[in-house]
Amino acid sequence: MPGRQGGDEVRFRTPGTALTPVTANADGAFVADRVIDELTLRDGERIAVRPIRPDDSGQLAEMHARLSPDSRYRRYFGLKPSLSADEIRRFTGIAEQWRFALVGVRSTGQLAGVARYEGQPGRADAEIALIVDDTLHHQGLGHLLLQRLVDVARVSGVASLTAVVLSSNLPMLRLLHALPVPSASAHDAGDVVVTLDLTGLELPDDRSRIAGDHVAEAAAIRATLGS
Repeated sequence: MPGRQGGDEVRFRTPGTALTPVTANADGAFVADRVIDELTLRDGERIAVRPIRPDDSGQLAEMHARLSPDSRYRRYFGLKPSLSADEIRRFTGIAEQWRFALVGVRSTGQLAGVARYEGQPGRADAEIALIVDDTLHHQGLGHLLLQRLVDVARVSGVASLTAVVLSSNLPMLRLLHALPVPSASAHDAGDVVVTLDLTGLELPDDRSRIAGDHVAEAAAIRATLGS
């Protein structure tokens, strides 16, 4: 889904959690070979979910190149044939606590989707954005990634999330309103601004644990970036 920020459904099973510190080897590649979160799509494909890392840069560029022009337009509110090197560095190297991105990863290593929020220092609100590989539309991945992102935001103390969506993007609007949190919509020219209120959200223990694991892994990744 699109957002003004530059940048960026179904059942699931939770593998046993075995968190170990995330480190970078001499080549700058991250060592993190365990799966702490896994989703099962409607067609049975399993997608690993984890925070984005700097070494996802190549896969992020490749996923963007696979997107249809319509998918790019809905995400970026305009034509976006490719991501610049600076954009890729910003999207994959998240050194701030008020920014977060989760990626879905296929067994082939390809990125299946990215859900992110972008906040500001000292604020309890953030803007969200979502993109899913065109080949995985209608498999429930978008809903599950957004739900995971909402859970992470709640655990991280975010009180509200805002999404700016093209008014013609009905699938994304339905997806947002299907999330189990209060939502409100306002129209702004040709866009719809959807606000999700997280203040009353009480997470079940399993979802709280998974979100906490993602927050902990993201903190370990930030440590490798010198934050």
